[in-house]
Amino acid sequence: MKLKQLAVLLTSILLITLLAACGNSDSPSEETDNNQEDTQTNQEKPEEEETTDNEDTASITSEEASETAEAFLTLVADEDFEGATALFDDTMASEVTAADLEEIWDQLTTDFGEFAGYDYVDEQEVDGYYSILYEGAFNNQPVVLNVSVNGNNEVGGFFIQ
Repeated sequence: MKLKQLAVLLTSILLITLLAACGNSDSPSEETDNNQEDTQTNQEKPEEEETTDNEDTASITSEEASETAEAFLTLVADEDFEGATALFDDTMASEVTAADLEEIWDQLTTDFGEFAGYDYVDEQEVDGYYSILYEGAFNNQPVVLNVSVNGNNEVGGFFIQ
């Protein structure tokens, strides 16, 4: 029993670390970089100023976001971690490698058993991201899988509760 509690604790710590690494991307240096990129883009193509999309602005439909989230979950469930990480935005890609994702998934299946699937629960748009919730099952033990998709249709977060 204590071994299972230790495994759950270690998994929780690993997931919290993952969440913290992917959390706040609004640091001043990144904002400065984004502003410089926007300025350069606007100087090069002023006629496109009104249609220039920002990563913080949802420019995709909820259906497109759901398709990306489900493709991501399917790749992870199929243990195609390279394919899954190819869907990451730059921030996620810089923080979570395919090996990291595989380690997290292996720990989940070790702690909770074989992955049995997922069902759509809900979604909402927050700060330019679609947050899509699924009920996942590991040997019929339910977990909440939350996949965040940005306005560029890239996975910007993956949370397990």
